[in-house]
Amino acid sequence: MPKPGPVPAASSSPRDQDRLVAGLVNALQDRISTGDIKIGSWIRQERIAQEYGVSRTPVREALRQLDALGVVEIVANRGARVKLPSIRDITEAFEVRGVLEGHAACLAARNITQAQLDVLRETDGIFREAVRHARSGGEDSRAESRALWYRANDAFHATIVTACGNRQLQLTLETLHHRMPRNLTWSALDGDPRLLEENAEEHVRIADAIDRRDGERARELIMAHTQRAQELILLRFQEP
Repeated sequence: MPKPGPVPAASSSPRDQDRLVAGLVNALQDRISTGDIKIGSWIRQERIAQEYGVSRTPVREALRQLDALGVVEIVANRGARVKLPSIRDITEAFEVRGVLEGHAACLAARNITQAQLDVLRETDGIFREAVRHARSGGEDSRAESRALWYRANDAFHATIVTACGNRQLQLTLETLHHRMPRNLTWSALDGDPRLLEENAEEHVRIADAIDRRDGERARELIMAHTQRAQELILLRFQEP
């Protein structure tokens, strides 16, 4: 993952400082979203500053902004900890995501290009490979299954959102995705071949509807897909 450049010199403009902080916010959000920085873990300012070659000042500001976004929580005299979403957070986020992604799918059915449709179709093979690795068993196969699923899932949903052609919708969904780590969905699927295959089939049906230019059906399917992910995550949260 690209890292922000070194901290600007003291004479740099406030705009340079703002860009540096924004770069740190985006990088940390991405690492939290992918599970590289795990939910519940502490983020140490000194370590982040060293990793990105910056001073602690922009790191502190980046963490403050992440706290305002609800991604981390700042604990007095302790530092910043990646926030575990509450059941209410998950429910509300997935309800909003379903509506917004449903609208994006409806628009994509009108605007999508053949090249973008090809990307949607190509993800099916990657999803199937993820299922195959999950069935193989073993830690290495499970890790490969997870990596393949992330790759396919990211490409599929990003392509639909891009194809919708609505920039404000894209930005809103990007913010929402950053607030709800994607590894939550993987933890709910838990490398279960049956659930992964079900998930792959849902993606195929969505792609079929978009390919047929049936926007309303695409909307219905992606909303159901999002609701299913929400249900699985909540079930996992409620396990003893």
